[in-house]
Amino acid sequence: MKIIKEDELKNFITDEELRKFCNVNINDTRLNKLLAYYTFFKSNARLVSLDKQSTYYSMYFWFVQFKERYFKVYGHDEGIEQEGFKLLEEIDYQLEESVDWGLIERIELKAI
Repeated sequence: MKIIKEDELKNFITDEELRKFCNVNINDTRLNKLLAYYTFFKSNARLVSLDKQSTYYSMYFWFVQFKERYFKVYGHDEGIEQEGFKLLEEIDYQLEESVDWGLIERIELKAI
């Protein structure tokens, strides 16, 4: 299992394909990129040629990056916070073994 970082994403999607996941209403370039990375994994979880753990933990990694940037740019948003809890529930449901809470903590603390 591995977390797919920004430089490795090019192995899974082209820049042009990634732009399809951007939101025209977001002016912050970095925030838009982070949203696109998260949305790519969320939309293609079953199609990405990775093991389930790598896919779902990478999805969570990019969600956390997006959430933190969003809060920095626009302030706290309960809807985004709630989406994080739903994503953790989805990870728990999708993975045969239970959630690796130590890994989740490291992702949230940016220790990965």
